[in-house]
Amino acid sequence: MKKYLEAGRLGAPRGIRGELRFDCWCDSPEFLENVRILYLDCDGKRPIEVVSYRTSVPSIVFKGYEDRTLASALTNRTLWFDRDDIELPDGVCFNDDLLGLKVVCEENGVTYGVLDTIEENITGFYYIVKGGNTSYRVPDVEKYILRRSVGDAIYVSPLEGLEI
Repeated sequence: MKKYLEAGRLGAPRGIRGELRFDCWCDSPEFLENVRILYLDCDGKRPIEVVSYRTSVPSIVFKGYEDRTLASALTNRTLWFDRDDIELPDGVCFNDDLLGLKVVCEENGVTYGVLDTIEENITGFYYIVKGGNTSYRVPDVEKYILRRSVGDAIYVSPLEGLEI
């Protein structure tokens, strides 16, 4: 499992005090509300301290970048967070922990492939499952996704008709 997960991308500065727009890739901007250290790399070697974080209009000010000119150097940078800084409720996992898991039919034990990608659109999340010459686009709803077992597999109902 990856220790550092993508949080989002920094946008253009707002105002003169180093505040940067933030495109949060988490469930909501509130997800990162209590995280005080973010990272400028996926290995956690370039920490950056959060001075303030606004969720209403997602934006961040970082220590040492409290000026528009300094902050503009961070525009378009991807940020990561340390998974240990987030406490998830029981039964909830990070999407990254599901990628690469086998997707198995609960009913008959057939393995459809592995979870390759999780897509989000206006109607919800979709799991893109790749197996051999067939790919599936599976809605993340109880009708199809029966259970997730991190480190083992994702158990589904039969996927007939969901081929892409």
